[in-house]
Amino acid sequence: MKLESKVKNMTKRYVSVKEASEYMSIPAKTLYEWSSTGRIPSVKIGRRVLFDLHDIDMRMDSFKRSTNQCEMITNKIIGDLHGNGI
Repeated sequence: MKLESKVKNMTKRYVSVKEASEYMSIPAKTLYEWSSTGRIPSVKIGRRVLFDLHDIDMRMDSFKRSTNQCEMITNKIIGDLHGNGI
């Protein structure tokens, strides 16, 4: 198998800021800030910043709200609505 066909069949592991921004649906500026503060792992090669998709997936999982937290927020909203006579 030629090297070219092997490369075409490979799945990308590292992505640019623009690609990560699209993947996560957040502004590129936010990714630059998170990267510089260590909030999200990144690789810097020269001027280029790359993100590991595995790290991005783990970070996004850490942002998920638990079911209990969602229920508490919903109950608070409903309680506020009923308390205000709406």
